[in-house]
Amino acid sequence: MITDTPSLRQRWLGAKLAELRLAAGIASLAVAAEACRRSTASLSRIENGLVGIPPRDIPPILDAYRVTDPAVRERLMVVAAEVQQERRGWWVEHGDVLAPSYMDRIRLEATATAIWTYETCLVPGLLQTEAYARAFVSALAEFGSVPELDEFVAVRMARKTILEGERPATMRAVISEAVLHHPIGGPDIFRDQLDHLRKIAASPNVSLQVVPFMDQPNPGLFGAFTLLRLPSLDVVHVEAMNTDAYIEDERGVEQYIDAFDRLCDIALTEQESTTLLAESAASL
Repeated sequence: MITDTPSLRQRWLGAKLAELRLAAGIASLAVAAEACRRSTASLSRIENGLVGIPPRDIPPILDAYRVTDPAVRERLMVVAAEVQQERRGWWVEHGDVLAPSYMDRIRLEATATAIWTYETCLVPGLLQTEAYARAFVSALAEFGSVPELDEFVAVRMARKTILEGERPATMRAVISEAVLHHPIGGPDIFRDQLDHLRKIAASPNVSLQVVPFMDQPNPGLFGAFTLLRLPSLDVVHVEAMNTDAYIEDERGVEQYIDAFDRLCDIALTEQESTTLLAESAASL
Protein backbone atom coordinates (compact mmCIF):
# COMPACT_ATOMS: atom_id res chain seq x y z
CA MET A 1 0.00 0.00 0.00
CA ILE A 2 1.41 3.44 -0.91
CA THR A 3 0.97 5.98 1.85
CA ASP A 4 -0.56 9.27 0.76
CA THR A 5 1.33 11.21 3.43
CA PRO A 6 3.95 13.46 1.78
CA SER A 7 7.52 12.47 2.58
CA LEU A 8 9.97 14.74 4.35
CA ARG A 9 11.94 15.27 1.14
CA GLN A 10 8.80 16.09 -0.81
CA ARG A 11 7.86 18.70 1.77
CA TRP A 12 11.43 20.04 1.85
CA LEU A 13 11.47 20.42 -1.94
CA GLY A 14 8.19 22.32 -1.97
CA ALA A 15 9.33 24.65 0.80
CA LYS A 16 12.64 25.29 -0.99
CA LEU A 17 10.88 26.20 -4.24
CA ALA A 18 8.61 28.59 -2.32
CA GLU A 19 11.69 30.13 -0.71
CA LEU A 20 13.35 30.65 -4.09
CA ARG A 21 10.18 32.20 -5.49
CA LEU A 22 10.06 34.76 -2.72
CA ALA A 23 13.79 35.41 -3.04
CA ALA A 24 13.15 36.26 -6.69
CA GLY A 25 10.70 38.92 -5.55
CA ILE A 26 7.61 37.06 -6.82
CA ALA A 27 5.09 37.35 -4.02
CA SER A 28 2.07 36.35 -6.10
CA LEU A 29 1.61 32.64 -6.62
CA ALA A 30 -0.51 33.39 -9.71
CA VAL A 31 2.29 35.45 -11.26
CA ALA A 32 4.79 32.70 -10.50
CA ALA A 33 2.52 30.06 -11.98
CA GLU A 34 2.19 32.03 -15.20
CA ALA A 35 5.97 32.45 -15.43
CA CYS A 36 6.44 28.71 -14.84
CA ARG A 37 3.63 27.84 -17.26
CA ARG A 38 1.76 25.90 -14.62
CA SER A 39 -1.61 26.37 -13.01
CA THR A 40 -1.76 28.24 -9.73
CA ALA A 41 -3.31 25.19 -8.07
CA SER A 42 -0.51 22.95 -9.32
CA LEU A 43 2.23 25.25 -8.05
CA SER A 44 0.45 25.65 -4.72
CA ARG A 45 0.28 21.88 -4.22
CA ILE A 46 3.98 21.55 -5.08
CA GLU A 47 5.03 24.28 -2.65
CA ASN A 48 2.92 22.76 0.12
CA GLY A 49 4.57 19.39 -0.44
CA LEU A 50 1.32 17.72 -1.39
CA VAL A 51 2.60 16.37 -4.71
CA GLY A 52 5.96 15.43 -6.11
CA ILE A 53 7.48 16.89 -9.24
CA PRO A 54 9.57 15.10 -11.89
CA PRO A 55 13.19 16.26 -12.15
CA ARG A 56 12.56 17.44 -15.72
CA ASP A 57 10.02 19.97 -14.41
CA ILE A 58 12.49 21.62 -12.03
CA PRO A 59 14.60 23.64 -14.54
CA PRO A 60 11.65 25.67 -15.98
CA ILE A 61 10.64 26.72 -12.48
CA LEU A 62 14.19 27.69 -11.56
CA ASP A 63 14.54 29.58 -14.84
CA ALA A 64 11.40 31.56 -13.99
CA TYR A 65 12.89 32.38 -10.58
CA ARG A 66 16.25 33.33 -12.15
CA VAL A 67 18.13 30.69 -10.16
CA THR A 68 21.43 30.19 -12.00
CA ASP A 69 23.62 28.62 -9.32
CA PRO A 70 24.54 25.16 -10.72
CA ALA A 71 24.88 23.67 -7.24
CA VAL A 72 21.38 24.77 -6.22
CA ARG A 73 19.85 23.55 -9.47
CA GLU A 74 21.59 20.18 -9.24
CA ARG A 75 20.60 19.71 -5.61
CA LEU A 76 16.92 20.26 -6.32
CA MET A 77 17.06 17.92 -9.30
CA VAL A 78 18.59 15.21 -7.10
CA VAL A 79 15.94 15.65 -4.41
CA ALA A 80 13.15 15.51 -7.02
CA ALA A 81 14.59 12.22 -8.33
CA GLU A 82 14.84 10.83 -4.80
CA VAL A 83 11.20 11.71 -4.14
CA GLN A 84 10.21 9.66 -7.17
CA GLN A 85 12.33 6.72 -5.99
CA GLU A 86 10.66 6.80 -2.58
CA ARG A 87 7.42 5.52 -4.10
CA ARG A 88 9.09 2.39 -5.46
CA GLY A 89 10.96 1.05 -2.41
CA TRP A 90 10.35 -2.19 -0.50
CA TRP A 91 8.84 -0.17 2.35
CA VAL A 92 5.78 0.78 0.27
CA GLU A 93 3.99 -2.45 1.13
CA HIS A 94 4.22 -1.55 4.83
CA GLY A 95 2.69 1.90 4.43
CA ASP A 96 -0.60 0.89 6.05
CA VAL A 97 1.12 -0.23 9.27
CA LEU A 98 4.04 2.14 9.85
CA ALA A 99 3.65 5.71 11.06
CA PRO A 100 4.40 8.32 8.37
CA SER A 101 7.26 9.72 10.46
CA TYR A 102 8.86 6.27 10.66
CA MET A 103 8.39 5.81 6.92
CA ASP A 104 10.38 9.00 6.47
CA ARG A 105 13.22 7.43 8.46
CA ILE A 106 13.25 4.37 6.20
CA ARG A 107 13.10 6.44 2.99
CA LEU A 108 15.99 8.63 4.10
CA GLU A 109 18.09 5.66 5.20
CA ALA A 110 17.62 4.00 1.83
CA THR A 111 19.56 6.73 0.01
CA ALA A 112 21.94 7.74 2.81
CA THR A 113 25.63 7.47 2.02
CA ALA A 114 26.57 7.75 5.69
CA ILE A 115 24.71 7.27 8.97
CA TRP A 116 26.03 8.64 12.25
CA THR A 117 24.10 7.53 15.31
CA TYR A 118 24.34 7.99 19.06
CA GLU A 119 22.32 5.86 21.47
CA THR A 120 21.93 6.22 25.22
CA CYS A 121 20.13 3.05 26.32
CA LEU A 122 19.64 0.82 23.28
CA VAL A 123 21.72 -0.87 20.62
CA PRO A 124 21.22 1.16 17.40
CA GLY A 125 18.37 -0.28 15.32
CA LEU A 126 20.53 -1.06 12.29
CA LEU A 127 22.87 -3.12 14.49
CA GLN A 128 20.24 -5.13 16.38
CA THR A 129 19.81 -8.89 16.14
CA GLU A 130 16.30 -10.11 15.45
CA ALA A 131 15.91 -11.55 18.95
CA TYR A 132 17.02 -8.31 20.61
CA ALA A 133 14.78 -6.26 18.34
CA ARG A 134 11.79 -8.48 19.10
CA ALA A 135 12.38 -8.19 22.85
CA PHE A 136 12.58 -4.40 22.66
CA VAL A 137 9.69 -3.95 20.22
CA SER A 138 7.52 -6.22 22.37
CA ALA A 139 7.92 -3.68 25.17
CA LEU A 140 6.82 -0.90 22.82
CA ALA A 141 3.79 -2.94 21.81
CA GLU A 142 2.60 -2.87 25.42
CA PHE A 143 2.26 0.91 25.11
CA GLY A 144 0.40 0.71 21.81
CA SER A 145 3.30 2.14 19.80
CA VAL A 146 3.59 -0.91 17.52
CA PRO A 147 0.40 -2.08 15.78
CA GLU A 148 1.84 -5.24 14.18
CA LEU A 149 4.74 -6.79 16.10
CA ASP A 150 5.92 -9.32 13.50
CA GLU A 151 5.74 -6.85 10.65
CA PHE A 152 7.52 -4.15 12.62
CA VAL A 153 10.38 -6.53 13.47
CA ALA A 154 10.56 -7.66 9.84
CA VAL A 155 10.85 -4.04 8.73
CA ARG A 156 13.61 -3.41 11.25
CA MET A 157 15.54 -6.37 9.88
CA ALA A 158 14.95 -5.27 6.26
CA ARG A 159 16.41 -1.84 7.04
CA LYS A 160 19.77 -3.47 7.78
CA THR A 161 20.34 -4.28 4.10
CA ILE A 162 21.63 -0.74 3.52
CA LEU A 163 24.82 -1.81 5.33
CA GLU A 164 25.35 -4.71 2.94
CA GLY A 165 25.90 -5.22 -0.79
CA GLU A 166 28.37 -3.74 -3.24
CA ARG A 167 27.84 -0.10 -2.23
CA PRO A 168 26.77 -0.14 1.42
CA ALA A 169 26.26 2.98 3.47
CA THR A 170 28.95 3.73 6.03
CA MET A 171 27.88 3.79 9.64
CA ARG A 172 29.50 5.41 12.65
CA ALA A 173 27.83 4.29 15.85
CA VAL A 174 28.54 5.69 19.30
CA ILE A 175 26.75 4.21 22.30
CA SER A 176 26.71 5.13 25.96
CA GLU A 177 28.15 2.57 28.36
CA ALA A 178 24.63 2.49 29.81
CA VAL A 179 23.58 0.35 26.82
CA LEU A 180 25.77 -2.44 28.19
CA HIS A 181 23.89 -2.35 31.48
CA HIS A 182 20.47 -2.86 29.91
CA PRO A 183 20.48 -6.60 29.00
CA ILE A 184 17.24 -6.44 27.03
CA GLY A 185 15.85 -9.89 26.31
CA GLY A 186 17.84 -11.59 29.07
CA PRO A 187 21.44 -12.85 29.29
CA ASP A 188 21.41 -15.20 26.28
CA ILE A 189 19.81 -12.77 23.85
CA PHE A 190 21.95 -9.89 25.07
CA ARG A 191 25.15 -11.94 24.89
CA ASP A 192 24.37 -12.81 21.27
CA GLN A 193 23.67 -9.13 20.62
CA LEU A 194 27.03 -8.07 22.02
CA ASP A 195 28.79 -10.75 19.97
CA HIS A 196 26.97 -9.45 16.88
CA LEU A 197 28.16 -5.92 17.63
CA ARG A 198 31.76 -7.09 17.82
CA LYS A 199 31.47 -8.92 14.51
CA ILE A 200 29.77 -6.13 12.60
CA ALA A 201 32.19 -3.56 14.04
CA ALA A 202 34.89 -5.43 12.14
CA SER A 203 33.17 -4.57 8.84
CA PRO A 204 35.02 -1.93 6.79
CA ASN A 205 31.95 0.29 6.57
CA VAL A 206 30.97 0.17 10.27
CA SER A 207 32.69 1.73 13.28
CA LEU A 208 31.55 1.42 16.89
CA GLN A 209 32.67 3.35 19.96
CA VAL A 210 31.49 3.36 23.56
CA VAL A 211 31.28 6.51 25.67
CA PRO A 212 32.25 5.43 29.21
CA PHE A 213 30.56 6.72 32.31
CA MET A 214 32.18 10.01 33.27
CA ASP A 215 31.74 12.85 35.73
CA GLN A 216 31.83 15.64 33.16
CA PRO A 217 29.01 17.05 31.01
CA ASN A 218 28.96 15.99 27.38
CA PRO A 219 26.61 16.30 24.35
CA GLY A 220 25.32 12.77 24.94
CA LEU A 221 23.34 13.99 27.93
CA PHE A 222 20.86 15.62 25.56
CA GLY A 223 19.73 12.20 24.30
CA ALA A 224 19.95 9.86 21.32
CA PHE A 225 19.99 11.06 17.72
CA THR A 226 20.88 9.93 14.22
CA LEU A 227 22.43 12.01 11.48
CA LEU A 228 21.46 10.83 8.00
CA ARG A 229 23.87 12.13 5.35
CA LEU A 230 22.37 12.03 1.86
CA PRO A 231 23.61 13.18 -1.54
CA SER A 232 21.06 15.99 -1.46
CA LEU A 233 20.85 17.07 2.19
CA ASP A 234 21.68 16.14 5.77
CA VAL A 235 18.86 15.39 8.22
CA VAL A 236 18.92 14.71 11.95
CA HIS A 237 16.42 12.18 13.28
CA VAL A 238 15.31 12.13 16.92
CA GLU A 239 13.01 9.29 17.98
CA ALA A 240 10.34 9.48 20.68
CA MET A 241 7.94 6.82 21.99
CA ASN A 242 5.25 7.34 19.37
CA THR A 243 6.66 9.77 16.81
CA ASP A 244 9.82 10.93 15.10
CA ALA A 245 11.21 14.46 14.84
CA TYR A 246 13.46 15.72 12.05
CA ILE A 247 15.86 18.64 11.97
CA GLU A 248 16.65 19.93 8.48
CA ASP A 249 17.92 23.50 8.84
CA GLU A 250 21.65 23.73 8.19
CA ARG A 251 22.50 25.44 11.48
CA GLY A 252 20.61 22.85 13.52
CA VAL A 253 22.23 19.97 11.63
CA GLU A 254 25.67 21.53 12.09
CA GLN A 255 25.18 21.57 15.86
CA TYR A 256 24.50 17.83 15.83
CA ILE A 257 27.54 17.20 13.64
CA ASP A 258 29.69 19.06 16.18
CA ALA A 259 28.05 17.12 19.02
CA PHE A 260 28.74 13.79 17.31
CA ASP A 261 32.37 14.70 16.66
CA ARG A 262 32.72 15.59 20.35
CA LEU A 263 31.22 12.25 21.38
CA CYS A 264 33.70 10.41 19.14
CA ASP A 265 36.55 12.34 20.77
CA ILE A 266 35.60 11.41 24.33
CA ALA A 267 34.59 7.81 23.53
CA LEU A 268 36.85 4.81 23.86
CA THR A 269 38.73 3.86 20.72
CA GLU A 270 37.20 1.22 18.46
CA GLN A 271 39.60 -1.41 19.83
CA GLU A 272 38.94 -0.44 23.43
CA SER A 273 35.20 -0.50 22.73
CA THR A 274 35.39 -3.99 21.23
CA THR A 275 37.29 -5.20 24.29
CA LEU A 276 34.65 -3.73 26.58
CA LEU A 277 31.89 -5.48 24.59
CA ALA A 278 33.69 -8.81 25.01
CA GLU A 279 34.10 -8.24 28.76
CA SER A 280 30.43 -7.33 29.11
CA ALA A 281 29.36 -10.46 27.23
CA ALA A 282 31.59 -12.65 29.38
CA SER A 283 30.10 -11.20 32.56
CA LEU A 284 26.51 -12.18 31.66
